[in-house]
Amino acid sequence: MGVLFHIIRYSIGNLFLGVLLTVAGILLMFVLIRSWRRDSTFTPISYIVGVILFFFLSFQAVLLCGAVTIKSYCNEVEYAINDWVKDAPVETVYNQAESQIILEQIMDQWPLVGYFVNLADFSGHTPETIASAMAGELRSVMNHFILRRIGWSLFFVVIGAFVVIKSMERVTRRSYSHRYSGAGRRRRHYDD
Repeated sequence: MGVLFHIIRYSIGNLFLGVLLTVAGILLMFVLIRSWRRDSTFTPISYIVGVILFFFLSFQAVLLCGAVTIKSYCNEVEYAINDWVKDAPVETVYNQAESQIILEQIMDQWPLVGYFVNLADFSGHTPETIASAMAGELRSVMNHFILRRIGWSLFFVVIGAFVVIKSMERVTRRSYSHRYSGAGRRRRHYDD
C-alpha cells in the first residue's frame, strides 16, 4: 500500500490519467460486447464484473503510471550520478557496495525508485560509464515492468469479457427458450 501512496503523491496527474483510461477501457469493453451481442442484455453479474475489473485495472494503471514517472526521471538520474561522481579519480572502478551507495542516493532523491529497484551491482564501471549504465538499466527495468502491467491488464480484460459474455448467454438462452415455448403454444392454439 505504501507504493500506491507514494505514486499518488509524486504523480497525481498520471494517476488521474490512469484511472480515466481504466474507466474508458471498461466502457469500451462493454460497448464492444454490446455491439457484438445485440440480442443479449447485461445482468447484474456483468456490472459486478465491471466493478471488480475496474479495481484490478486501476491497480495496474497506478503501478504503470509509477513506472512511467520513474522512466521520465532517467535523464535526471543520469545527470545526478554524473554530478555525484565528477570528483572521483578517472581510474576508479566501482564495486557492488559502491554502486549500491549510489542507488541509495538515487532512492533518497527519487523515493519511487526504491519501490521498483532495490539492488545495484555495477561492478567494473568507471566514473565515466556508471551514470549511463545505471540510467540505462533503470529504463530497461521500467520497460519490462510496464510490459508486465500491460500483460496483466490484458489478462484481466480477457477474463472479465469472458465472464460478462457468459453471464449474458445464460440470460439469452432463458429468454429464447421462454419465447420459443410461448410461440409454440400460440401456434397450436391458432391451428386448432
